[in-house]
Amino acid sequence: MDGVVIERILAPLDFSDASVYALGYAKTIAEKFGAKLYLYHCITDINAYVSYVPSFPAAEVLKGLREEAIKEMEHIINRYSLKDVETVIEVGNAAEGIVNFAKKNNIDLIVIGAHGKTGIERFMFGSTTERVMRTCDTPVLEVKMPH
Repeated sequence: MDGVVIERILAPLDFSDASVYALGYAKTIAEKFGAKLYLYHCITDINAYVSYVPSFPAAEVLKGLREEAIKEMEHIINRYSLKDVETVIEVGNAAEGIVNFAKKNNIDLIVIGAHGKTGIERFMFGSTTERVMRTCDTPVLEVKMPH
């Protein structure tokens, strides 16, 4: 692997089994290369969906989702004994957020879990992993869970 330098690894987490499984790969690679690990979680911006409902407490809901994400990140860091790690929680579109974060922070590798959606579900909702791989200049390692 001459010439391959990995100093910053981005591990997007939606807290699913697939994303936590992929984190195992990110942790191993980070340890081998002595790289910093960034755990990234994106909360879907519900304001885009509920702006026409005047009484919906979107700000309170987002605050609650952020607090839950912080707790989950802390739990994962402790459970997997992660070192040299930074957590990032943003609100927006996950694929766009991952790509933008990677560019802004000179990420060397993105390690992302694949959910294995197929058929109509994949057609209707797409895949964050697929969008990241298609639009990002940073190398992406897609990790599929064993069956």
